[in-house]
Amino acid sequence: MNAEVMLKKIVIIFSFLLFLNICAQNYPQGNYTVTTTVEEIGTENTIKMKFDFYFNDGKAYLRLDTNNSLEAYCEGEYSINEKKNKVLVLRYSGEGICANEIEINTIYIKKIKNFYYVKSRRFRSEKWLILKKII
Repeated sequence: MNAEVMLKKIVIIFSFLLFLNICAQNYPQGNYTVTTTVEEIGTENTIKMKFDFYFNDGKAYLRLDTNNSLEAYCEGEYSINEKKNKVLVLRYSGEGICANEIEINTIYIKKIKNFYYVKSRRFRSEKWLILKKII
């Protein structure tokens, strides 16, 4: 086998493996939810809040469920980027306070086995919380 044929085979195999890697990215799809505690604006009291996520086509959409309308900020579209350690980083795509206060409004998602976990500085808990799939 000459070197040119061998090089073509290597390029084809490499391209195929790259394609498989792209297809195997661990992006969630569909609806997920987590309920956790957050610090209430102004009073710093701890309140429960439900975070509903919808993942589709490499984007995430967040809806907040709370009795306090002041806490329902940063709803909307989030961009998704993947860090080297396979943690997904969600950042608010709109304008205003949510875009300006990047650290507190950044959401992290990781997959362990068949489950997704979420973490944010907005949450009172510093632990990774399980995202529940909504069917």
